[in-house]
Amino acid sequence: MVIALPLQASGAPSDAPPPLPRPRPAEAPPRTAPHEAAPAEHAQPEPAIDQACLDRLGAAGIEFESITLPPASKSGCAIDTPVRLKAVKLAPRWRISIRLPDEPTLSCRFGERFGHWLRDLVAPLIAGELAVELKSVRTGPGYECRNRNRAEAGKISAHASGLAADVASFELANGRTLTVKPQGDEHMQATVAAIRVAACGWFTTVLGPGSDAAHADHMHVDIMQHGSSDRYRICQ
Repeated sequence: MVIALPLQASGAPSDAPPPLPRPRPAEAPPRTAPHEAAPAEHAQPEPAIDQACLDRLGAAGIEFESITLPPASKSGCAIDTPVRLKAVKLAPRWRISIRLPDEPTLSCRFGERFGHWLRDLVAPLIAGELAVELKSVRTGPGYECRNRNRAEAGKISAHASGLAADVASFELANGRTLTVKPQGDEHMQATVAAIRVAACGWFTTVLGPGSDAAHADHMHVDIMQHGSSDRYRICQ
């Protein structure tokens, strides 16, 4: 009689455990497709678009271009309904529009206030005082993502929301320039002073030469709210 026995490796104990399977390679984290949006908690909110404001600008004869700004590098820099202002048309009896050569980028609601201020107050005041039409206004870029007075730290500027403009000069149809920085004859300086005082009825902040070193050569106007009411004014 023949008895069959299982084969064993030479020298290996009969009760050795079976070998374990090879470990599986670690799974790679899932890839995010380039077109997939970032998680909601990290996404920047889309700026609001006020179509009614845009319609009012057009109806008021304020020439503008609707624009889209790239994402800002600093928190707090965002414009609702950004526009690039180009000109303000005057009443039919006037021969020219008020040009804005710097084409400032502004929030629509500030552009609306600024345009009406130029047309309804500044142009008539200059015409009445100096017997000449207002041709153009130098404003600087308008929107700038920065702190107040370009400080390294502190509160964010109204320019960072498109709610401010810096007026440096008023160029007249007779070729003369009415500068905000005090210079020229007394009558021209008095005209600028009158514009500056009257601006406090239109804006919440008016700063100019004499208020501080940062505004020695221009007039800053904005509509940022101070405190709990928009009736509070800073006029210096």
